[in-house]
Amino acid sequence: MLFQCVLGLFLFFGSFSSFSQAIFKGTVADNETGKGIPYATVYLANTTLGTSTDEDGKFSIYLPEGNYEVIVRMLGYQGLTFNLPASTVKSQGYKFMLVPVDEDLETLDVNDKRDPAWYRNLADFKRYFLGTSRNGRASKIDNEMSMILDDISEPGLLIASSKEILKIQNPNLGYRLDYLLNDFRFHYKKGFVTYGGYPLFIPDSSLSRGRQRRVEKNRLEAYNGSLQHFIRSVYIGETIAQGFEIRRLYRKDDPVYAGKFIDSVATEVITSLDIRKNRETREFLELDGYLLITYLLEKESPLYVEGLGREVRKSQTSIMRMTVDSMEIFENGSLSDPFGLVVEGYIGWERVGDLLPIDYLPTTEFKRGVQ
Repeated sequence: MLFQCVLGLFLFFGSFSSFSQAIFKGTVADNETGKGIPYATVYLANTTLGTSTDEDGKFSIYLPEGNYEVIVRMLGYQGLTFNLPASTVKSQGYKFMLVPVDEDLETLDVNDKRDPAWYRNLADFKRYFLGTSRNGRASKIDNEMSMILDDISEPGLLIASSKEILKIQNPNLGYRLDYLLNDFRFHYKKGFVTYGGYPLFIPDSSLSRGRQRRVEKNRLEAYNGSLQHFIRSVYIGETIAQGFEIRRLYRKDDPVYAGKFIDSVATEVITSLDIRKNRETREFLELDGYLLITYLLEKESPLYVEGLGREVRKSQTSIMRMTVDSMEIFENGSLSDPFGLVVEGYIGWERVGDLLPIDYLPTTEFKRGVQ
């Protein structure tokens, strides 16, 4: 079965710069008492940048240049999520007033027994959320018993949520993810999954030198050929130099088998100039129809071809289309509208288990090119 995936990660938009930083500071306080809330979490979604408030509720984070989704969370309070461009940060700081919430009536006892259907749904959730790659299979959700898994409300649809921030251990990539799951839906018949949320990446600081080297190798392998890698290469105009071949793909309905389709691929290789539009120093992704994306510098994982009835290929192929006319792209590989891009094939197969923070930088320097 061919699975499609919409990777709505609510990425922040903008680029990193080591030369320009702002200090994002302030206090998180109780809306009723006005007192500072100690140990509240403040972080920038999909990055390694986050902190906890001190005993007085104060915090401080250095912000590289860019545009961020800021998450403020504390157990027993209604969380806050808001957009913050680093260029607009106020030097005097901020005060965030959190509203207390009574969760006693809605608290789910993690020790309660679950029925067999719940465990089947959990297995499906982990398969399509964490993924079935080597990194996905190695990843674990520490508090999976807190999950609410609903396959009844809408027939043929699995809806997942959690009242807790998911604690995900990814030993292969050396991160723990605090993942605020906003939405997860898997359509069984269509093989279509959408999910979105706000992850914080916490690097494992206890790694030995040898283990750190293995983790860095795994991170580079996860990055190479990924959507983040592809968007960065489009932004800088180096799709060919970075190992990507782009061709137009034409899809039509199969006249014999209902619900099936027939694909044909153009022989001509196109470049980022054909799909990237510049408007007043801003870059936009614009494409009609489908693209076939081939990454030539890495072969497929044997796990990817399980059940496909064929051998491992020397390159990775993905199909991409847009559900919007145009979306802004950024140097760090993020998108202005993550839900506006649908991917199939290899990139669609890689899920949260292969996800890297948007501030991850490979050892190779990226420079703007002309392709």
